[in-house]
Amino acid sequence: ELMNHGWQRLGTAFSVCSMPATCCPQYASRTDVTRFQLTASQRRTLRRVLRFVSGRCGPKPDKLSAAELDAEALAEAELSLAAAGPPDSRKARHLRWRRRLDRLRQRAAIAESPDAELSRLLAESAARRLRRRQRNSAHSLADYARAFARLDPGRFQVRWLSPDSRELRDSLHDEYACYLTYQQSVHRDVDFDWSFRHFCDVMVSTCLAAERATGRGTYHVQYWLGDRLLGVDIVDVLADSASSMYFFYNPELLRLSPGSFSALHLLSRLSTWQLSFPQGPPMRYLYLGCYVPGNRKLAYKSGLRPFQLLCPETRRWFDFDTVCRALLLANAGSKYARFAPPAADPAAAAALEASSAAAARDALKVRLPGPSGGLVQPKFVTVRDLPDGAFGRSTAAALDLLGQLAELVGPDAARQLAVVLEVALLLQGGG
Repeated sequence: ELMNHGWQRLGTAFSVCSMPATCCPQYASRTDVTRFQLTASQRRTLRRVLRFVSGRCGPKPDKLSAAELDAEALAEAELSLAAAGPPDSRKARHLRWRRRLDRLRQRAAIAESPDAELSRLLAESAARRLRRRQRNSAHSLADYARAFARLDPGRFQVRWLSPDSRELRDSLHDEYACYLTYQQSVHRDVDFDWSFRHFCDVMVSTCLAAERATGRGTYHVQYWLGDRLLGVDIVDVLADSASSMYFFYNPELLRLSPGSFSALHLLSRLSTWQLSFPQGPPMRYLYLGCYVPGNRKLAYKSGLRPFQLLCPETRRWFDFDTVCRALLLANAGSKYARFAPPAADPAAAAALEASSAAAARDALKVRLPGPSGGLVQPKFVTVRDLPDGAFGRSTAAALDLLGQLAELVGPDAARQLAVVLEVALLLQGGG
């Protein structure tokens, strides 16, 4: 419920961006696992990474083996002359074909048998086209997942490790070294507290309990090339969704689009989650953290279609391509963009929104303060059942703070939350 309302976890704390107050609007984002479709750019990313981790980064061979000159390629080669069109045609595709045929005829003219050589060159050209067509259009995300699974585990391996696993404890210092290099090289943050203790507090600590039967909990998804750690994606697997909390990687791999590759791996894994955990529900959404318009480091997220952003005012999700993109451009100079359309009756909509917010606030459970004000009783009561003046002089401030919290978490989460208010902070005007 918190993720659905734009909250993000970091360590054991949850936070949400206050859009009216920030100078850099951050929109919560997600993609639909069940309706995801690969794009040509994402296929290129997967092929590039696959060539890199398999050690095939050199130039592609120009010559094809005899096995590749199959009957289908030869049959298509016979149609090549007809594909060039009539001699007087000025269509672009006919012009391209005629230029290609002229080049092949020039190459065949120096052979002992020009006609046979031309047929062979046409067959090679047709085989290349068939292979390129198959590579670009036939492969799905599952096909690439199987290709990565066939790699030697001693060379490339993806490990899903829980925080209490021995494997994670043994590799924690490798993670920290990668994290430190990433922060200082990619984000240029050299003056911040990047101590090992800080890393453990925000990246390793978690408040999510692991459930073996359903697979819920926090995972460190590590990408290894031999004994070299390429990157780590910290993922929270929830009831029917997952959240990529944070991803960091070796800066030397920037040309491989590591953020896009890791997101594609998560989508592939989540789409088959029920095969590994039959007792759990199918995964619906992958939450991708914040999206900042104009930020090049986060631009890959918008390509994970269907990509959605959360409206900062109504807390409803909207499609990026059909709704959000145009509104973000139109409101480039504003604090933030509202994606929900304006209400037909603003006064009635405001009254309904206020009524819903009040109902959500009244559903919160609050621990009553003790007689001395500093001590608290273990009993929790709903806000609607609070006695008058329950927090003394700070009752009005407490109710206001609870109203803000209920609005930010939403009515469903508000019914499940138990809140402890620090009376001393309320007296000082804090929250």
